[in-house]
Amino acid sequence: APTATEAPKEAVKIVWWGESGDAQQQEWLKKNFIDSFNSAHKDIQIDYVFQEDLDRVLRTAVQAGAGPDILITPGAGFVLEYVIAGYPLPMDDFAVKYGWKDKLLGWAYESGMVQGKLYSLPLTFESMIVFYNKTLFDQKGWKIPTNRAEIEAICEAAKKDGIYPFPYGNADWKPATEHLTGMFLDHYAGADNVYKALIGEKKWTDEEFVGAMKLMNDWFQKGYYSGSIDNYHALTWNDWWPMLASGKGAMVMSGTWCFQGAVPFFKDSGQEWDWFPMPSLREGVKPVYALATGTTLSINAKTKYPNESAVTLDWVVNDKQRAMTIASGFSFGEWVVPLKLTAADFPPDTDKRIVRFFEDFATVTGRGDYGYTSWTFWPAKTEVYLYQGFDDVLAGTITVEQYLAEWQKLFDEEKASGKVPPVPKRTM
Repeated sequence: APTATEAPKEAVKIVWWGESGDAQQQEWLKKNFIDSFNSAHKDIQIDYVFQEDLDRVLRTAVQAGAGPDILITPGAGFVLEYVIAGYPLPMDDFAVKYGWKDKLLGWAYESGMVQGKLYSLPLTFESMIVFYNKTLFDQKGWKIPTNRAEIEAICEAAKKDGIYPFPYGNADWKPATEHLTGMFLDHYAGADNVYKALIGEKKWTDEEFVGAMKLMNDWFQKGYYSGSIDNYHALTWNDWWPMLASGKGAMVMSGTWCFQGAVPFFKDSGQEWDWFPMPSLREGVKPVYALATGTTLSINAKTKYPNESAVTLDWVVNDKQRAMTIASGFSFGEWVVPLKLTAADFPPDTDKRIVRFFEDFATVTGRGDYGYTSWTFWPAKTEVYLYQGFDDVLAGTITVEQYLAEWQKLFDEEKASGKVPPVPKRTM
């Protein structure tokens, strides 16, 4: 014990800024992550701040040479911008010290590498699937579609009955459109072709991509998304979920972060949900699960406490059960660390539909059948153009060909200046 004259050693405070989430999620994170870390470490304490509009606030802070010790971004593509500007610290020594590479899924670990150095850890990983109203499907006698003709037949049948085939909207999250872009690229153009375009061996203006974007536009023009393009632009998460959950909508093509919507909204409606993998949209194209790291974690290059910061990051990846407990508070829609998981790692009361996804994802991607998401693998300016430019296609002010030509032009510029995020080597 310190003598009367000797002050107790101050604990080092490591500042994290995180997305605000709802009150229940904040409580869960506080209990299972922040408090669990703080009670296990006397000399290091996490000071976690729930930040509204995190991405913008963080960007402004780091540009001013300040910001928290831990930098949280919405995806690997964003980290690259930060690396170019010199904001994050390389973490290779910490990775070796804590064995991070062995704990994380290979592609997810690799997504944090830039120019041969590790700059970020994936806090969460996600993929794209199709959620559907099982109660409605059962009533109508619809089967899970396995190809384009079958999914289009359901869309037409739904339309005829005054049901939205895909209730969805981008009123509260403009980039929602890119959730769909990736689905059409992977399942119409094909993931092998997407990979070739990302590494510069194909052009985004090639016919497979033209076909993919024309099909996506076609589905919008037919009113498959929320009945009309105007509705799509007007709906928020809190509008379209009740539509799906009450059977006013049939399916939603979105990310696994939507597990945290399916559970409460369907509970409210008393109907049943389930999901299926996106089917192939073109003969000869293999269905895949897209790879995406959602949020990423980096250490601020300006931190006074790099070693202590690394200790807090290790708490995210060093215990599968702790990680899965945290994720369960988000219905496995956020904080899903891409560790090498088996069904046994999930809390016993986890929804079986959710466990089924994670098991199938591991199997399918493990054999090399995976696709790509724009927020993980596209350079920043091209990624923004993906959804902004597509609004012009929807409005009919530009053609798909013009859209892809501009996309290619931006991509070439960013590729030339080293701004394309790393793409793990694909074994064809």
